Amino acid sequence: MTQTNKLSKLVKATSKLPQGIRSTVLSKTFGRVVPMVGSAKIRYINVTASEVEITIANHKAMQNHIGQLHACAMALLAETATGFVTAMNVPDSAIVLIKSINIDYKRPSKGAMRAIATLTPEQQQQIRELERGETLVKVTLTDESGEAPIQCEMLWAWVAKSYLKNK
Repeated sequence: MTQTNKLSKLVKATSKLPQGIRSTVLSKTFGRVVPMVGSAKIRYINVTASEVEITIANHKAMQNHIGQLHACAMALLAETATGFVTAMNVPDSAIVLIKSINIDYKRPSKGAMRAIATLTPEQQQQIRELERGETLVKVTLTDESGEAPIQCEMLWAWVAKSYLKNK
């Protein structure tokens, strides 16, 4: 049986909306919850408990000195996708925290970028059942050429909120 949390309930509430409207509602809502994500104008394309797909345009505020997406904007895209797919699975009694980020920049990016983060059914079950733990979340980032200018690994941890109060 699939557990639900506040985030997954919000996503489910938008599921009957047309795709374009649903994407706009989720993007604006999540942008208010995490202001940096809103400032970057990250767009949520697909959000489920097993996969989160998001995009970022190559707009001026996110560019580096040569007019491409800044390295930090690419990292933000990967961190946001992996964080949200993890957060879709934690109970409301827990929080998610990034534990480590490993990024290899392979080549300059071309235009906008897309990130798709996924969790296996086993990872989802682990996150839902264990009070605390960590998991390496798979994420693929591609640019407008369809190629991957970066490769990365994002290690996410989750812990019961009660554990943090006792520290």
